[in-house]
Amino acid sequence: MTSSWQLDQATFEKLLLQLSPDRERAAAEYERLRFRLTKFFQWRGCQEPEDFADRTLDRLARRLESGAQVDPIYSYCCGIARNLLLEAQREREQQNTVLNQIAQIALNQVEPPHSAETVPLDALTQCLDRLPAESRRLVLDYYQGEKQAMIDRRKVLADTLGIPINALRLRVNRIRKQLEKCVKRR
Repeated sequence: MTSSWQLDQATFEKLLLQLSPDRERAAAEYERLRFRLTKFFQWRGCQEPEDFADRTLDRLARRLESGAQVDPIYSYCCGIARNLLLEAQREREQQNTVLNQIAQIALNQVEPPHSAETVPLDALTQCLDRLPAESRRLVLDYYQGEKQAMIDRRKVLADTLGIPINALRLRVNRIRKQLEKCVKRR
């Protein structure tokens, strides 16, 4: 869901103009639309409804900038909002898969093979939450995917960070050891 596109003043002005030619009324319509979108996300159990409402409006502005015809605007926003929710759901599912993979790796390294104990997922989640955001994102990205997709993803991740793949492995291994210690303490 992360994008490098940023809302600029000209694009925001275009969005306001789409809402109303009168500047005062456009501002009021923008706030009304944002409020309705926030409620839309709240009703669907979203943890950060204001953030999702803002991201919806940013995407709307981006579509307007590219020349898309948007009418009726609230219905169009609801479509964008539903897509954001689906993306967030896919992201959560991927994160849970990664958490399970990390838990399995930690379990294999921490416990003897004959042990029936498992690493509680909530303990792992709490330990992940305690990591710095950059480390958490790195370890989650590192373990995402399966087989060749995971290998390709790791190469891209190393290239993005500007480090060799072995340095990436070492960095993730250090983070994983921190996670293992934290999970053991719990």
